[in-house]
Amino acid sequence: MRLALNNVTYEIKGQRILDQLSCEITTGITYIIGKNGSGKSTLLKMCATALQPTAGTIEYTKLVENQQTVFQRKSLTTEEIRRTIGYMPQEFTGYAELSIERYLQYMATHKGIPRRHVKNIVHKWLEETNLYPIRRKALFTLSGGQLKKVGLIQALINQPQICILDEPFEALDQMERYYFDRFLRRYAFHSIILISTNIVEEMQEGDVLYLDRGWVRLFTGLEEESYQQVKEWIE
Repeated sequence: MRLALNNVTYEIKGQRILDQLSCEITTGITYIIGKNGSGKSTLLKMCATALQPTAGTIEYTKLVENQQTVFQRKSLTTEEIRRTIGYMPQEFTGYAELSIERYLQYMATHKGIPRRHVKNIVHKWLEETNLYPIRRKALFTLSGGQLKKVGLIQALINQPQICILDEPFEALDQMERYYFDRFLRRYAFHSIILISTNIVEEMQEGDVLYLDRGWVRLFTGLEEESYQQVKEWIE
């Protein structure tokens, strides 16, 4: 899977939020980092097809085998992209009146998991994230950390090829972060994973894309030198 941004610009009410972004993102974890207001959430919404760029293009492609057993790149349609995406916005609410269990069962079915497997898969996630005892509570009654876990589960439950998470670890404790990070590391072998953050310490192995007032200031592998450079900019 490959994600290509070609001169992507986004404006709202005459204000330019993103300015001619161009880069290619492939399988693995890419951290989208920048100060508040740098355009991180806008970029992720566009990658998730929730927003359309004012100018430029965003293209997802994957390798497919033709009848001559030759691999070639195929562009994905919007519907194909949405079927393969797991997305958690920064302000996740879900369907507020539904219980945790009913909401996750609905999302699992909606994302194509066979109905005969949905109950067991949801049960496993609830048990492992300590949400099972409160599974019948409505989403609108949950604490910030509990709601964040529900948002992460619904994004990851179908092992998406494209996973887009906007500041996913806020309100989670260290053990909860470790649990979800372990899944993301596993998915990174076959999926594009985009994680936005303004906390440098959350970045581990992967690539880093630093946004500065709507343009790409840095896009490189995450090594000691780039880590220190980003830490200096963010502070």
